[in-house]
Amino acid sequence: MLSMGLTVSAVGCGDSSSNGSGGSSGSGGSAGTGGGNATATVSGTVYRASLEGESTTLEGATVSVVGGESTTSDASGAFTLEAPVGITMFLTTAPDSWGELQTGDVPPGGAAGAEVEVVPDALIAAVAEALSETIDPARGIVAVEFDQEEAAGGESADLGVDYGFTLVFDAAGDPQLGNELVAGADPIIIFANVEITSDVMPSASRSGVGDCTISYEGTSYPSQAKVFTVVEARCP
Repeated sequence: MLSMGLTVSAVGCGDSSSNGSGGSSGSGGSAGTGGGNATATVSGTVYRASLEGESTTLEGATVSVVGGESTTSDASGAFTLEAPVGITMFLTTAPDSWGELQTGDVPPGGAAGAEVEVVPDALIAAVAEALSETIDPARGIVAVEFDQEEAAGGESADLGVDYGFTLVFDAAGDPQLGNELVAGADPIIIFANVEITSDVMPSASRSGVGDCTISYEGTSYPSQAKVFTVVEARCP
């Protein structure tokens, strides 16, 4: 099974539940913040995806608020930092890994239990080999994730910028080329070799229903070299 184990864990609104985060090399990205100069504490754990499908905690990863504070995960993978209240982007980086850029809504009371993840180079290489494709670390990856409880199979996504190919996972957790979710499989569509840009202009839809909603309307989702930009989609 080669599933990347990617998860979206967005910063909860109004409670101290979980959060979103992400990224690797480079800096940048934009998201509006709704709290003016107010900040709140965000804490959680950094994980590293595994070829065996079981993520492990990771020491020494850098977790950053894009344009703001950064910190390093400790021996148990834990991190704590101050983030602007409102819609905020988080970048997580680590050596020998693809990073993750996620967007979350930081509540005034802060958020605990955030789970962020990086993906090791070896896992990316294994996925590329399984597909007989090349994944370029000088370009980005965009992962459009659908709600696990809502995804029925048949959902699709697209970007408004140039990319190389798309992949999804089958019910066994193995990657396959395609741009349509498989029923019963991980609800994620991955765009590889995405050009570097300030906004990938994501969209999503469900067959027979129509357009889906991209989270955080008005947010520009950037792509960065050797980074997963995570985008959440909700379908009616």
